[in-house]
Amino acid sequence: MLAMALRAGQLFSPCLLTVALLLLVSGPQFVLSCPSRCLCFRTTVRCMHLNLETVPAVSLQTTILDLRFNKIKDLQPGSFKRLKNLNTLLLNNNHIRRIPRGAFEDLENLKYLYLHFNNIDSLEPESFTQLPKLERLFLHNNRITQLVPGTFTQLQSMKRLRLDSNSLNCDCELLWLADLLKEYAESGNAQAAATCDYPSRLQGRSVATLTAQELNCEVPRITSEPRDVDVTSGNTVYFTCRAEGNPKPQIIWLRNNNALNMRDDSRLNLLEDGTLMIQNTRETDQGVYQCMAKNVAGEVKTSEVTLRYFGAPTRPSFVIQPQNTEVLVGESVTLECSATGQPQPRVSWTKGDRTPLPNDARINITPSGGLFIQNVVQDDGGQYTCFASNNVDTIHATAYIIVQAIPQFTVTPQDQSALEGHTVDFPCEASGYPQPVIAWTRGGSPLPLDRRHVVLSSGTLRITRVAAHDEGQYECQAVSPVGTVRTSVQLSIQQRGKDGG
Repeated sequence: MLAMALRAGQLFSPCLLTVALLLLVSGPQFVLSCPSRCLCFRTTVRCMHLNLETVPAVSLQTTILDLRFNKIKDLQPGSFKRLKNLNTLLLNNNHIRRIPRGAFEDLENLKYLYLHFNNIDSLEPESFTQLPKLERLFLHNNRITQLVPGTFTQLQSMKRLRLDSNSLNCDCELLWLADLLKEYAESGNAQAAATCDYPSRLQGRSVATLTAQELNCEVPRITSEPRDVDVTSGNTVYFTCRAEGNPKPQIIWLRNNNALNMRDDSRLNLLEDGTLMIQNTRETDQGVYQCMAKNVAGEVKTSEVTLRYFGAPTRPSFVIQPQNTEVLVGESVTLECSATGQPQPRVSWTKGDRTPLPNDARINITPSGGLFIQNVVQDDGGQYTCFASNNVDTIHATAYIIVQAIPQFTVTPQDQSALEGHTVDFPCEASGYPQPVIAWTRGGSPLPLDRRHVVLSSGTLRITRVAAHDEGQYECQAVSPVGTVRTSVQLSIQQRGKDGG
């Protein structure tokens, strides 16, 4: 238009001329470029009935792109790249055969996508993963027979999905779609249409109404389980796992409850029948293995099995050695002991001078090799020795269990009444470990510092030449590092004049 005006000799004001020059140099980002033979109005581009075989280049500002009734056969990854403003894309009534991964890249604002009346027979799992705002997807009247699980599950904004008038084969591979459509119906947030074409008994049935039984789904069933394996360095291990189900179950191997990624380690191979092959074994391969068979109908696991690795023979060495331990009577105690070596050492225990452990339900060896004793009694105290043995050598380590007992009175003093001037003995004895010390007080205070009040080595309190002022309450205490017990007695004094003496 500007060129025509210049050729016509029209006069431009300086301001208008400046604007015109800006339009020329700014390019398609400033002016909406319109593909040849297409009709463009503002941000709408319509290219219908033009026998187009490829997607034309359009302005990045386009919001509606109408490519209906053409001869487009193939979409390429990035066909609509950088069209971030596109809201509506009409591709129906073309000859499109497949939707490749990345075909709708960058269409982050696309809400309406029409692909019906094409020749689409397959969809990639990631065909629609980059369309977070997509609300309407029309795929009816195509040739789709199967859909990979998860094809639509990331379309969180979906409100209308049409898959009817395709060639859907309704077998168990389509159970995920039936479940998705049921979720749509129950939530009320989206409408969906999909009908079966095969098998004949389900022809015309809505996919949303189908059950797992009608789709001939069978939960996986293990037919051959793996077994424990012992292996030496550099050899090859085979763990067998076979399963049946409909559809054919996927086999997944776990090590120590984590799924094995065969791509991470070239030594790991999953054979066609589900067998796990580990080549050139090394120490890091040892652990607990489990096979899981999984399909859309469910999953099942085998029993856990162990791979035990034996490298070059080495003598045992302690990882944890037992330590001297103190414990109260009635409580539990553990002497830890574990060792490593090749082959893995066997751990055993003796008490005292190599005496085997008593056959007592209270005493057990833990899986790691520790000695566990519950409800400890005094006789459990003493020396214990942990032995770690393999066919190379035997090593041992010793520790003591020191059984402590809270003091208990074995002889308890009794209240007494004594004649003035006589001698009084209050016997008080206690047991415990460590051996408790006997201490006496009077009314909560120390005994008088005189020679008449004496505590004998046995713990007996002796008071000689008792007088009236000795009358009162006395307390015997048995004291040790693990506790204190107390008992009180009363001393009464009879004066001589009162009893006629």
